[in-house]
Amino acid sequence: MVDIVITRSNSVINDSPRVRKTARSLSKRYSTLILGWNRGVSKKTADNYIVDLKLFNLKSPLGKWYVIAYFPLFWTWILINLFVYRPKVVHACDLDTVLPCYIYKLIFRKRLVFDVYDRYAMIYFPYFPLKLKALYSLVNLFEELFSKKADVLVVVSEKVLRTFRRTPKYCAIIMNCPEDYPINRIKSEDNDAFTLVYTGAIIRNRGLEQIIAAMKDLRDVEFVVAGTVVHKEMLDQMQELSNATYKGRLSYEDAVALEGHSDVMVVLYDPKVPLNNFTWPTKFFEAMMLRIPLITNLSPELINDEVGCGIIVDYYDINQIKAAIIYLKDNVELRRRLGNNGRNAFLQKYNWTMMEQELYKIYGNLMG
Repeated sequence: MVDIVITRSNSVINDSPRVRKTARSLSKRYSTLILGWNRGVSKKTADNYIVDLKLFNLKSPLGKWYVIAYFPLFWTWILINLFVYRPKVVHACDLDTVLPCYIYKLIFRKRLVFDVYDRYAMIYFPYFPLKLKALYSLVNLFEELFSKKADVLVVVSEKVLRTFRRTPKYCAIIMNCPEDYPINRIKSEDNDAFTLVYTGAIIRNRGLEQIIAAMKDLRDVEFVVAGTVVHKEMLDQMQELSNATYKGRLSYEDAVALEGHSDVMVVLYDPKVPLNNFTWPTKFFEAMMLRIPLITNLSPELINDEVGCGIIVDYYDINQIKAAIIYLKDNVELRRRLGNNGRNAFLQKYNWTMMEQELYKIYGNLMG
């Protein structure tokens, strides 16, 4: 029997820094277990994770719509393990793990935290044909339903919370802020090439097409990319650039280190995806923590008005993106000022130490 079980379908090791931080914080006070889907993790890596980690080992296609057919098996596996471990609280990460957790809550009268990283209806269904738009409403209905049935709803920002038609009685905002990693920035603006960095899924609609187009004619600028390849054609396009380098799929620590030795972080999300108009990506806060300026099309009220840590561009305007790269390349003092603004905001407000206290408030109330 454990105090808390966290459930997650995406890779726990490489693609879920929020899970890692949540588990590490909770394990300081409670016995914690993660139930996850094995997305290519060795037994040795899983055995050496920060908390107990149990993985569902059925291989499934990544980034394909028919992965849905595999989920009933995953849900059954989660439910069986919940019956075995009998946690006091189940912490379900996103819609794709909450169903078995809710069934467990009903049967054993335990507590359920529904942690919404992404509003699935808003992120996965905007490009579906019109005849399938009913799926958007159906998925949204389930997200709304489970948000009300959970003991606590957790979201990543106030803007995401407002996407729920009826705000649940018990809810909390825990932003995707990083821990303060002790990375020494050894990069020399005078001697090293100007480096633009992207770490994250190699996937369509994350601005890679636009960056590739903007980088084609630029000299003395390097584009460094790391992350899981979901859409291989994006990687192929990037590797056609002479000034682009793909570093592979890195651990979270190595990805942050790569960011820390770069000059500018780029975070571009397609505004046609509804959720992208509400989200504050983890990379925002990593850039703040690392004292690196941002080029982004998201949240000007945060980046420009509140913090002043980057340059806002139009997602579809290649010339504007290119101009922003050149402007930051040629202005070392501007990069320093934007980076310092971000670092100060991180220390004052956007750090995991503060988010951890919010997490402890939730569990203090649930555990009694």
